[in-house]
Amino acid sequence: MGNLLRMDLYRMWRAKSFKVCLILAFAVGLGETPLAKLLVDLGKLFGSGAEAVLPKETELSSMIASPLNGLTSMLVMLSVVFFFYADMENGYIKNIAGQMPKKGYSILSRFLAVIPHNLVFMVAALVGNVIGTCIFIRIVPDDQILSAVFTFLLKLVLLQSICSLLVLVTSSLRNKALGVLLAVLIGLQAMNLIYLGIDKGLQTILGNPSFSVIPYMPDMLMMQARPDTVRALVSAAVTAAIFLPLAIRVFDRRDVK
Repeated sequence: MGNLLRMDLYRMWRAKSFKVCLILAFAVGLGETPLAKLLVDLGKLFGSGAEAVLPKETELSSMIASPLNGLTSMLVMLSVVFFFYADMENGYIKNIAGQMPKKGYSILSRFLAVIPHNLVFMVAALVGNVIGTCIFIRIVPDDQILSAVFTFLLKLVLLQSICSLLVLVTSSLRNKALGVLLAVLIGLQAMNLIYLGIDKGLQTILGNPSFSVIPYMPDMLMMQARPDTVRALVSAAVTAAIFLPLAIRVFDRRDVK
């Protein structure tokens, strides 16, 4: 298992898709504040009603607690999908499947390999955002940095739980197109439409018009500035507990092609 994990990490770091998506995530973080400044200046130039202004300073803790925006989240998950499906495209999994006592180990290995992958993306987006912001706005180190680091790690756990769904769809079910679609929908928070449909169905079944799954979904929690700790941990644990064992089981039962 250790050798398999090292091979997966090596494949991931060498992948062009990983490098391209990582550079784009850094660039998006870097350009977030300059773009906002440009839009403010254009608004003033053309006199578009209420005058928007950039704040003169921002707290470092707020940036650490929210390292990803919708676009950078999408890039992280697209890179994950490309990594999960790469061995299906180049025959790598077929070459090593016969050497493993259980084929599902390869699913677990890939899932563990994206932990440092996700961490690197979050740090890259954060560093890019800090660099781009400090040019126009003063960044103030405040006394909430430790709390923000905890929130950062909490969002890493939430992101990792989402990857359990992506590994099921992309690797176990071998559907790259659906994996890419999910990465885009989750990253851009377009899953809301699906969640609303689920809510309507469950409200009818349960007879409770106020019931909603949206506050408990890991992708929704990940985009909150400071998600509730208990709710986030439970959501991540339940999501991973459902989709990761299912992904391993499905992959074990399928023929390797």
